[in-house]
Amino acid sequence: MIKIRNLLLSVVLALTLLFSAPLPVQAISVPDSGPYVIQVDMYRHLLEDNDLLVHIRYNWPYDVGPPDTAPSETIAQSAFVRLLNGTTELATSTIYSYYRRGWGYGSASIYLSAASAVGLWGTVLTVELQGSPTLTWTGGGTPQVSTTTLNWYASTSQSAARLTAYSHIVTWASTLGDYWNVILVQTQVGSNKLSSYGETYFTSAIPNLRLLVPELFSAYVETPQYTDTEWTETGANATAGAWPFNFGGISVYFGMPSSDTTLRSLLAFVIIAIVAGVMVSKGVPVPHTTLASFGLLIALAVPGFISLVLVGGVVFVLVLLTGMVFLLRRA
Repeated sequence: MIKIRNLLLSVVLALTLLFSAPLPVQAISVPDSGPYVIQVDMYRHLLEDNDLLVHIRYNWPYDVGPPDTAPSETIAQSAFVRLLNGTTELATSTIYSYYRRGWGYGSASIYLSAASAVGLWGTVLTVELQGSPTLTWTGGGTPQVSTTTLNWYASTSQSAARLTAYSHIVTWASTLGDYWNVILVQTQVGSNKLSSYGETYFTSAIPNLRLLVPELFSAYVETPQYTDTEWTETGANATAGAWPFNFGGISVYFGMPSSDTTLRSLLAFVIIAIVAGVMVSKGVPVPHTTLASFGLLIALAVPGFISLVLVGGVVFVLVLLTGMVFLLRRA
C-alpha cells in the first residue's frame, strides 16, 4: 500500500514539474537590415462608396545567398502590418507567405469597409510593419518600421479608382516578378493581366482583389451597367414621309391594310405579274420569265420598297409553280 502511494506521489510530482516548466520561446534572426516600407497606396470606392484599401509594398531583407539566410519560419508566422490613427489601432493583418516564405520583397494589405472607414480619408494615419513580439529575435530587438507617408488616390468614381489601382498593382507585380524571377504579369489581348502565379499571390496578399480590381484578371464576373432607353417613332415617321407617295388614303378608299409597306408590296407584285404576263404573251420562255420576275422582286426588296416577309412567301410560291411547270412539261 505504501509503495502504491509513493508511486502515485511520484507521478503527480513529475506531472507538476512538466507543466510548470517554462516553455521554450521560438528564436528567429533579425533581418540583414530594415525592414522597410517601400510605398503605401490608399484607394477608395473600389468595392463600395467610401471604402478604403491600403496596399503596402515592403522589403524584409535576408541575403538570398547561397546560402539563403531567410528564416525557416514564414513571414505569416513572424510579422504583421497595422493601421493606426495616432495610438489607436484601426486594423491589423497578417502577411501572405509565397516566394521565399514571404521574406524579401512583397505586398500586404488592409481593407476597411465604408462603415469602418468613416472620417479616415486624407487624415494622418500610420502604417506599421512589425515582427511578432512572441518570438525571440536574435541579433537585435523586435524589428519594426512605420510610416505616415501615404499616397492618397482620390478618385471620384469606382471605374476611375479601379483603373488607378490596376495601373499601380500591375506595375508593382511586374517589378516583383523581376525580383523573384517569376512571371507575375502577362499580356493578354493587348493588355497586361496577372499570370496564374500573379493571381495566386495577389489574391492572397490582397483578399477579395478579384472583386476590388477585376481589371487585373483575364476572366472575372462583373455586374453589367445599363441605362433604360425609351424609343420613339420619329425615325419611322421621317422615313415614311420621305416616300413620294402616301398609300394611306388609297388603303382607306379600298378598305385595305393601312401599312404603307404592305400596300407598296401588293402594288409591286401586281406590276411584276403584269410584266410576267406580257413576257409570256410575247413568247418569252417561262424559265426566262421566272428569272426576270425574281430579279425584279429582289431589286425592289433590297432598298426596302416591299416587305421581305412577303417576298419570301412569293418566292416560295414561284419556286413551287416553276417546279410544277417542269414536271408537267416532262409528263
